[in-house]
Amino acid sequence: MLRNSQQRKHCVTVILKWSWLITLSLSLLPLYHGPTVKIQINSSDREFEVSKQLLCKESTYFRAMFGGNFAEGEQQLAKLNEMEGVISVRGFEALIQWLYIRRIHFDSKEPGDQVSAAIELVRLADMCNMTGMEFEVAQYIKNILASNPDPRSKGSLVRHVDTNTYCLTRQHIISATFLPHGHLVRGILAAASVEGYLRDGSYKFVPETHEHPTFGADLLQEVRSTLHGIKSTQWETTFEDPISGMYMRLNEGLEFF
Repeated sequence: MLRNSQQRKHCVTVILKWSWLITLSLSLLPLYHGPTVKIQINSSDREFEVSKQLLCKESTYFRAMFGGNFAEGEQQLAKLNEMEGVISVRGFEALIQWLYIRRIHFDSKEPGDQVSAAIELVRLADMCNMTGMEFEVAQYIKNILASNPDPRSKGSLVRHVDTNTYCLTRQHIISATFLPHGHLVRGILAAASVEGYLRDGSYKFVPETHEHPTFGADLLQEVRSTLHGIKSTQWETTFEDPISGMYMRLNEGLEFF
């Protein structure tokens, strides 16, 4: 009797689960079908055809463009001018990929170029008033930095102070400053410099810290967060690096493993 009761409960649970999935699928289906709009990137021959409902649901920028009394709304066609660091064929391909499958992937295998593409994607999303990808892109960049450390640290007894920023360039730092205050991608680029800031006064991005106040403010915010977790003994004071998770000694040019 008990076994039959448990089986009935299991069947009801399965039915309810599948009913929820079917209902969800039916509610999302119109977003991936139905009317489409076209996006052209000027100075290229690429044209993207995207679900209008999906695009307008995720972006107030395109909602206003295609839903208002503009030429784009009448023609169901938008033409975007290429803009360095913001609008490109690569960036729009990545944006569409995120819209449809919530995945971040770039064809390039070069770490620095992957970081450039990721920053470009979030700047494009910001221009389009599209949110929701910030955490995933920040994690994507963090994984690149952690997986591609300064080669001077590999196989060595010492860890270079700029290990986390090896893949980063001045242009990465500057480009990210155009993102809104508090953006997670800005935070992860600043976090990459925390180790250098706390261990050596001549870390890689000292000039950018002074030339670009927004980056300097982000770095100080990340340093403050890191210092909340410092550990002290009578012999040393250590902090947890926000990128590698390793504990480092404060104010020391070289860190011994």
